[in-house]
Amino acid sequence: MALIIVFISLVIILAVLLYILLKRQKQYWRKLNIVGPKPHLLFGDYKDVILRHITHFEFHEEVYKAYPKEKVVGLYRFNTPVLLLRDLDIIQHVFIRGFDSFINRGIEFGNNNRNANLAVSTDDTWRMLRTRFSPIFTSGKLKNMVYLMERCGDKMLKELDSQKLSSMDLNVQEIAMRYTSGAISACAFGIDMDKPDEKLLKLEKMLFKNYLALELFYICPNLLKKLGFNAAPKFISNYFQDLVKLVNMQRNGKPSGRKDLMDLILEMKNFSEKIKGGQKNGNKDDEPKVLQITDELIAAQAMIFYAAGYDTTANTLSHMLYELAKHQDIQEKLYEEIKKTLEENNGELSLETLKQMSYMDQVFSETLRMYAIADVQRKVSAKSCRIPGVDINLKRDALMFVSVRGIHYDEEYYPEPYKFDPTRFSQENVKSRHPCAYLPFGLGPRNCIGMRFAKIQSKVFLVKFLNNYKVEPAAATKKLKFDPMKITLSVAEGLPLKVIRRNK
Repeated sequence: MALIIVFISLVIILAVLLYILLKRQKQYWRKLNIVGPKPHLLFGDYKDVILRHITHFEFHEEVYKAYPKEKVVGLYRFNTPVLLLRDLDIIQHVFIRGFDSFINRGIEFGNNNRNANLAVSTDDTWRMLRTRFSPIFTSGKLKNMVYLMERCGDKMLKELDSQKLSSMDLNVQEIAMRYTSGAISACAFGIDMDKPDEKLLKLEKMLFKNYLALELFYICPNLLKKLGFNAAPKFISNYFQDLVKLVNMQRNGKPSGRKDLMDLILEMKNFSEKIKGGQKNGNKDDEPKVLQITDELIAAQAMIFYAAGYDTTANTLSHMLYELAKHQDIQEKLYEEIKKTLEENNGELSLETLKQMSYMDQVFSETLRMYAIADVQRKVSAKSCRIPGVDINLKRDALMFVSVRGIHYDEEYYPEPYKFDPTRFSQENVKSRHPCAYLPFGLGPRNCIGMRFAKIQSKVFLVKFLNNYKVEPAAATKKLKFDPMKITLSVAEGLPLKVIRRNK
């Protein structure tokens, strides 16, 4: 009996101590005079997100709107303090002017090279990878890829034409995903897929699911890294390793002349088995950092390029078609621009032809304003620092978020923010806005390396699709509901629209 009493007493004492500890940890922002919502004792402010009641996008937008007069807002993800940045000048300092103090994103899902990709790598590793892979997205390289994208667009049209119907209700999300999957496979790996790879389709679904593992890494990242745990499933990495090896074998270990991602990797590997960085702090006496070019490192880059070129672009195209279906006047104006530009260029679809479609640029930008694929832009402080504009000093490794959706729907920057209006992105209107009021691809040196590729990939799809078909709302078309289980902004149950063949 005495042992039971002792045990119960210990449990009560531990529970009280845990309560006091958790309560004390939730006082961090209050002590710094930073306002924010009242946090849950265990989950912090992210309870509904963690339990998948709402998406990250919706949560951060709600917080952003709840504090219109604040430059920053204090949040807690479990016990981790998160500073939500609202003021655009502060955002500009963190992402651009003071970049060296905020180089990393604070995303770490493991120790090994499977996670050493451009999206999550840190410090010198990121600098070396960015420098090495940037050349693939120059105008010269992208110019060569338009033809490959056009072939994928022709395959899409062939599939639609084979149904021999003048009008049909189709899930445009599936159409866009088949196109982007084929385009990124051709442009990155030189693989022409006439039929979807079943294994690849399975991987595509897994890549963008929000795992419990991701949440665990937010709670105790250091412990999981020490245990050798990785949030990215190994079979996904193995698939891309096998894919890279296959392409390498098909090209006899040498660049093929396609100037795609695999050519760049082969050039890099043939030149050196290591990537060398610059001297630390610019001191020539310091040894430059060296990054071993392993199969895992190559697979990590292949995986992130595929992920960035597939799901995100497909969702953007789906959302664009949805808005065009609702706004027939905008769709018709875009079609007329496509038709006129093609006629002026003898039907040739090239990078130069696409650049002439300025209204399409506006439609693309407005779509990404309303449906930004990224949840938040993240930064972590590299050292103790002071944030200009607010009277606080941040410790090293302080985590900062920017709500992309919150800014994109702020009436101060975009009047009538829920209205689809491409003219917001005319040259005059863009110049009149703060440069940090639009950030679907991030900001500063660490913005999305593939944003030009994504834009060209999207424009080729739109030219092919809208020059031959138009879209209208279908009977099954509903108000968009987003999937809280997905990392990216994606509709929960597909996107049905009426697809109508144009009479030429």
